[in-house]
Amino acid sequence: MKNIKKYLIISVILLAIGFVGLGITGVVANYKYGSSLGYDCGSDYSKGAGHMFGMGGMMSMMGSSWFSNDGNSLESYNFDEVKEKTKEYLEENKLEDLQIAEIMEFSNNFYMEITEKDTDFGAMELLLDKNTGNIFPEYGPNMMWNTKYGLNMHMIANQTDADMSIDEEEAIQLAEKYLNKRGTDEFTGEEADRYYGYYTIHTVSKEGDIVGMLSVNGFTGQVWYHSWHGVFIDMEEYETH
Repeated sequence: MKNIKKYLIISVILLAIGFVGLGITGVVANYKYGSSLGYDCGSDYSKGAGHMFGMGGMMSMMGSSWFSNDGNSLESYNFDEVKEKTKEYLEENKLEDLQIAEIMEFSNNFYMEITEKDTDFGAMELLLDKNTGNIFPEYGPNMMWNTKYGLNMHMIANQTDADMSIDEEEAIQLAEKYLNKRGTDEFTGEEADRYYGYYTIHTVSKEGDIVGMLSVNGFTGQVWYHSWHGVFIDMEEYETH
């Protein structure tokens, strides 16, 4: 038992170091259960989160093509090319049951919203790095809160279905409360995209233009701002089935 605890602690430390190395400094706050505004990697122990590390579905797809790189900078790619590259990524990782619902271009990367074909429910979020051409699962909530396709580190009582205790309306309200306290000129969009275990919501300017995005944990109410995208440029949405 002591060895198990030792290896668990080492694994958590290594993961934390890895997130720091990636420059992930997403702002995380909990407004449902009262934890204070702060910077961390998404931990929330106020309602029993933080169960034993479970690698979950994400690790099953992290084969040799988890990082897909053709050697070209993505700055010259258009949306059609990014869409095709993402489809190839899904096929290479045997994820043919998933589809692209949305692609957003930011100054630092391209962001892809991926949904399930049979349910049209949010499955995962992907990024394409403009400097390297790499395609990979988005860090942050996509890895830490996704109870079906993520690392499942902070899943609650092995919850893997879509029945979250926080509904879309409450998620948007929690996001608004977070942005108000943060004191920026960002506001929440009108809709929240549902994933397994959390919601992702666009943030907008006073004029209604997209600025960025944040996620809300569907069980704890924790809010995690996506700080790694940079400036929003453009987006395309696609028909799903």
